[in-house]
Amino acid sequence: MSLFGSISALKLPHYKGTAACAGVRVAPPAEVLLPMTMHSGGAAVPVVEVGQHVYLGQLIAKEDGRNSSNIHASVSGTVKAIEDYEQEKGRKVQAIRLESDGKMEKDPSIAPPEIHDLDSFLNSLHDSGIVGLGGAAFPLWGKLDAARKSHIKTVLVNGAECEPFITSDHRTMLDNTDLIVKGVEILREYLKSEEFIIGIEENKPDAIDKLRNAFADKPYVNVKPLKSVYPQGAKQLLLYNGAGLVVKEGQRLAALGCIIINITTLTKMAEFVTTGMPLVERCLTVDGSAVKEPKNLIVPVGTPVRYLLEQCGGAKAPVGKLIFGGPMMGKTGYSLDQPIVKASNAVVLLSEKDAKALEPTDCIHCGRCDDTCPLGLNPKEYSRVLEEVDDADEQYRILEKEHILTCMECGCCSYVCPAHRPLVENNRKAKGIVKKVRAAQKEAAGK
Repeated sequence: MSLFGSISALKLPHYKGTAACAGVRVAPPAEVLLPMTMHSGGAAVPVVEVGQHVYLGQLIAKEDGRNSSNIHASVSGTVKAIEDYEQEKGRKVQAIRLESDGKMEKDPSIAPPEIHDLDSFLNSLHDSGIVGLGGAAFPLWGKLDAARKSHIKTVLVNGAECEPFITSDHRTMLDNTDLIVKGVEILREYLKSEEFIIGIEENKPDAIDKLRNAFADKPYVNVKPLKSVYPQGAKQLLLYNGAGLVVKEGQRLAALGCIIINITTLTKMAEFVTTGMPLVERCLTVDGSAVKEPKNLIVPVGTPVRYLLEQCGGAKAPVGKLIFGGPMMGKTGYSLDQPIVKASNAVVLLSEKDAKALEPTDCIHCGRCDDTCPLGLNPKEYSRVLEEVDDADEQYRILEKEHILTCMECGCCSYVCPAHRPLVENNRKAKGIVKKVRAAQKEAAGK
């Protein structure tokens, strides 16, 4: 087994029932709620006041600090409140609540950005509010900024979409092919990249065929079919299976002359460069055993889940679990009134029957978690350290030696565990231990 190979992977049920459903743009909801942390960095700072009228696409919160990102109005209407929002249990953030006027009037100042070179290209993306739409939500301008420091020879476009239920990227490939082509040409012009690899799982033959036809006269673009296994879309596996490259722990992709960009992110970038409209809406999949009519919907960022469910005919069974994203790596929600955010590619609503948790039992030392880990890590050992090792220094030593920070929390270990143990949660706790020690060491060194 290899730390960065593709020997271990899961064959999951696809549940891609919405693959043939083109995205349907719905009328704006009565209200949207826009958290100030819809990106990987620090919270954005509101620049509007309660009672103020705003236009669609207007800047309402400005990035503040490292990896922060601008936020724009996703509807036209009125700022109803600037309030605290419980994004997840125990974590409150500021959010702007907008009351829609139903008109979706665009900000009159919106126009295609003036781009002449790499600097003006990156500066325009900085203003756009576009973040990675595959889940990480890292500001796009920050990712592409690597081109200022080193040559990005290869751009690897992630069209794998390997999680069950989610088909929004699939629809992007079929419904916005022209923007994907334009996005490639934009990156080729300003990043001076020489090779583009679009990795798509084999369970999407229509997308593979359509993109191959679209790029037939562009020899620098390789539309590459990938095995339909999970987690094929993860950075390490996609890089290895798509480009034959290996990224080491702590190593940046740019050091390999490569970057990875999600295919819907690429599309939004091309749309922004063409129209000047920042990231204010997205296509996402609404599916799961509690949904009466699963669909792909195009909705304003900040739309509440309850409204999405209404657009899908309502619930056919009591909702037992809400997941933002896919069932493997998605985050559990606590209320149907929670909003979708920039990186929401799906909302999965499971019935009470399907959401019923299985009681964990003692580890039987079968080794399935270790054998299944795509990166060859040791989830069983991480759990042992948490449960049996009391000394903090010894915990840190073992966890660091066992490469815990390499864990991408893909959920493969939990999925195959016959004892139903919370291995991903344990891995997350173990990563927290190492991060805390490293932060303390860094602070001490700074003194």
